[in-house]
Amino acid sequence: MKYCALVNPGLENICGKEIKELINLDTKISPGAVEFDSDPKKALSLLHRAQSVRRLLLQLGTWKKTDKINLENIKWPEWVASGLSFRAEVENLKGQENRLAVAKAFVGAVFTAAEKQHISLSIDLKKPDFLLVVHFNGTEYFAGLDLAGFELNARDYRVFTNSASCKGDIGYFFARRSGFVPGKKLLVGFAKDGVISIEAALYANNKPVHRKTAEEFSYSRLPLFKGLNYGPAKTKKASVIIAIDESNQNVIAARKNAQIAGVRELVSIQRMYLDELSGTYAEKEFDNLIFQITTKDEDKLNEMYHQAEYLLKPKGTLLFISRRGWDAAISSKFTLVAKEELERGEHIYKILLLKKKKAAGIFMTN
Repeated sequence: MKYCALVNPGLENICGKEIKELINLDTKISPGAVEFDSDPKKALSLLHRAQSVRRLLLQLGTWKKTDKINLENIKWPEWVASGLSFRAEVENLKGQENRLAVAKAFVGAVFTAAEKQHISLSIDLKKPDFLLVVHFNGTEYFAGLDLAGFELNARDYRVFTNSASCKGDIGYFFARRSGFVPGKKLLVGFAKDGVISIEAALYANNKPVHRKTAEEFSYSRLPLFKGLNYGPAKTKKASVIIAIDESNQNVIAARKNAQIAGVRELVSIQRMYLDELSGTYAEKEFDNLIFQITTKDEDKLNEMYHQAEYLLKPKGTLLFISRRGWDAAISSKFTLVAKEELERGEHIYKILLLKKKKAAGIFMTN
């Protein structure tokens, strides 16, 4: 059975890696979409634990042109029951008229195929039983039945937000891009509302991402998934995750969000000034360090390098997340591993990934 994970641009590769880690399946990657074959139980495990996925679709098909849509090969009685309602959404296609035309062609194909197999469906634009999604990636249309019925990257725990906050999938990407893996020690500086550290804790402890009951997901109303559950997760290696911020308001917000996410005991969230780090934690204590830098933090670059050089183990990684226009000098004690940009709507994140050198040297920036 084919499935398709829809992701935000730039997250395709980390999604493919996550699918391999969580349910041990190979994937086919294309812009904005990651396809794979799975049984329903593995798909549910991915649905509840995947952090990079925006939507998870039971795939109906892919087409280059919408006049080629044919859904008659789908075994509709196994997927949906008569009497259920649905809504169709078209994503990533410019122009309201174009989206309406695609939706019309798609809905028509759905009704034609379902009726031939004696399945009676109806449209409900407000509270449908399930959602059908057509995603255009620039060259192909991906169509499928959304197993959640809502966007998975919108986390319930993000109640107390910061203006510099990001959604859960982006926070997860940053945690993974830093090189952090279960069993290692991570420090997140300028933690804001805690999203990056919370996502790191969910990942490191294999926690369900969404604090919802099964009945709140669309799949609970589909015959294909009747009686299935995603089961307990395997325990990963114990990790240490520290998040600090200079603002008491941010610390309180991050702690509340972590409590809602169910990871409050798994992340140490402290109010601390940048120059206090080396007096609080041991030399070479951390494997990975992340700084999410806003404009007001940019003049603290030398202090960030000073703290990172002290706190990181040899070959430990330092990740800077900043605005596009910030041009940070590279310390002589670090090697530049990657310089990237990640687009999210109108916002563009600049990412610098550095690795601490093994050899000691004179601290400087150039």
